[in-house]
Amino acid sequence: MKILQTLQWIQFAGTEKVCVDLCNEMSKNHEVILLSNKDITQKLNKNVKFIEFNFDKSRFNPFFLYKTAKFIEEINPDIIQCHNAKELEIMKYMQFFLKKKIPIVATRHNAELKKKYAFANLGIAVSDETMNYMNAKKNILITNGVSKVKPNLIKNDKFTILGVGRLAPVKGWDLLINAASKLNFDFKLQILGEGDEKRHLQDLASRLGIKDKVEFLGFKNNVADYVASSDLQVIASVTEGLSISLIEAIFYAKILIASNVSNHENLIGKKLVYNRDAKILADNINDIYKNYKEYQDEFAKVKLKKDNFSIEKMTQKYIKAYENLIEDFKK
Repeated sequence: MKILQTLQWIQFAGTEKVCVDLCNEMSKNHEVILLSNKDITQKLNKNVKFIEFNFDKSRFNPFFLYKTAKFIEEINPDIIQCHNAKELEIMKYMQFFLKKKIPIVATRHNAELKKKYAFANLGIAVSDETMNYMNAKKNILITNGVSKVKPNLIKNDKFTILGVGRLAPVKGWDLLINAASKLNFDFKLQILGEGDEKRHLQDLASRLGIKDKVEFLGFKNNVADYVASSDLQVIASVTEGLSISLIEAIFYAKILIASNVSNHENLIGKKLVYNRDAKILADNINDIYKNYKEYQDEFAKVKLKKDNFSIEKMTQKYIKAYENLIEDFKK
């Protein structure tokens, strides 16, 4: 099968990681072409054919759409997989100029309604929550997966709390930093990620008097090393699709707690989720520090499910969905 993946790359976060991991895994048995920004090439394996493409151009420009259509005709893919709404619009509109229509799949990575997803022949939701926002001609659920790696442990000199994700309001970093300021034991908080909120969050840590305890480490390629080396990972999101950070925690973390949004309670259990309030979160973390083994045993039950979130299982489900759509498209 010849699979064309599209990705309007802005910064490397959850959606980008899912796309890259899918491309790399699918390329083991299929021909995979990725249209995206060249900055992502270092994360692709050699079997993935990369073509630089500018998704910032107007999706309403007929000359751009015509040129894109002729370009796609040369590639001649069996299926097109989109990961963002604008890519989907471009791939849909350019088909006006195609002699032969190509089935389009679009994955909804977050819990947000995008009307243009109705353009997709098949919509893929990553969680029950995102399924509520799907409006393609046909919609199915395929949970995210991650590639397994062997982490290298990093030595920490005190109790280490970890947060992973882009520095954006939706990720709830202000809540986590506020909660950290209320902890009654010595700790350090490491935050992995980049984004527009960085300066604001640094200022917040300073105002709360914990500037020396909060480390903004930026984007890291070896996230698993930090997850495995931390004592506690916290997800404080306001809303989520299916967090890649949560899945990585199931593979590598000692303990994870997450805000009670999306399907977090279904995935990790009632004891490991909390209501989004700084004092509640602080009390929860203080309790984990005092009763560490109890929470570690609780999270160990969650970790038994980790094989359900492998990139291999995820890819198998995508390929099967592609095959079914291609067959339906022929009818």
